[in-house]
Amino acid sequence: MKSIVFFCPTSTWGGVEKNVKLRIEFLLDSDYEVHLVLLRGLFQEKFDFKHKNFKIHQVSNRGGDLNFMVVNRYVKLLKQIRPHIVFSALKKDWWLVSLSAYLAGKPKVILYLGISRKISKSLKYYLLLKRLRPNILVNSHALKDRICAQNNWISPQKVKVIHNGFRLPTLPKTDEVLRLRKQYNIPENAFIVGCAGRFSAQKGFDQLVDIASLTATNIHFVHVGAGPLEHEIKSQVLHSAHHKRIHFLGGFKHSEMHAFYAVLDCFLLCSRREGMANVLNEAMSFGIPCISTKVDGSTELLEDGKRGVLVEINDVRNMAKSITDLCENRIKFASEALRNHIDEHYSLGQMIQSTLEFFEA
Repeated sequence: MKSIVFFCPTSTWGGVEKNVKLRIEFLLDSDYEVHLVLLRGLFQEKFDFKHKNFKIHQVSNRGGDLNFMVVNRYVKLLKQIRPHIVFSALKKDWWLVSLSAYLAGKPKVILYLGISRKISKSLKYYLLLKRLRPNILVNSHALKDRICAQNNWISPQKVKVIHNGFRLPTLPKTDEVLRLRKQYNIPENAFIVGCAGRFSAQKGFDQLVDIASLTATNIHFVHVGAGPLEHEIKSQVLHSAHHKRIHFLGGFKHSEMHAFYAVLDCFLLCSRREGMANVLNEAMSFGIPCISTKVDGSTELLEDGKRGVLVEINDVRNMAKSITDLCENRIKFASEALRNHIDEHYSLGQMIQSTLEFFEA
């Protein structure tokens, strides 16, 4: 039986962590022995797999660039498990995990990058990329091109692109949509723009008031998520003239997101930095037309504007204009064509098959 250790000692829950959970799920179905390293007391309940081949290991801290206690703990763990593959889900863990794997016996190391991040030309990355030479997994060709152009220590042959995979959902019924609009206190005739993600500078939700100010009063915005800037952004909205048109629904469980997408007329990704955003794929899988900033992954997913609207980062005026154009039917995207695009190019089956082939190569 092949074994794999996922290092995911994170203090926040988001797309990367969901991606790890999904990969663990299908690896267990493929008869892998799976081990997961988490920070003590965080997110164990999210990985509630009742499976004999799955085990969680908790650590008290993740260390820094050179924390000998963490390296020693990781080396002991890896020597005990003797995995075929070591998977580091977060960039800040790349160096210590790769070093620990090297000292423990050189299993195959895979470093995951789900969002555009600077990989500096420091001694740490020289040793990591030129000496330890791990494999790097990314979720878009745009992200691969960016990191390879940014740092010539990264060999394109060592970078693998596997798109995130999705199942096509069942579309909601009309009565369900009307019930949810009433539940969220949104007028029946409102055009609803959806946003989802953490309240952080990266996600760009501090722009919502400015976007709303440039749209008609029948256009409402709904957001799901939580995060460090939640109080600041909600306060900004509350003290604006548009607070009755911007609705915060709180942090939804993944199982509740179907209801969120069910009420939307379009989806807005106003991020300043992304890899390939899962929420954009999910919205398209419901047949919802999307507007996105030109972040890594979105230009690829939306095929340079063929499958959705692309605007420059921080271009509030064009975000508002695109919303208005969709609302007034000056721009149209066929719902079934969007769903087919996800099913043909970003299916869960394709992701599973590509991942297994990559792991077992």
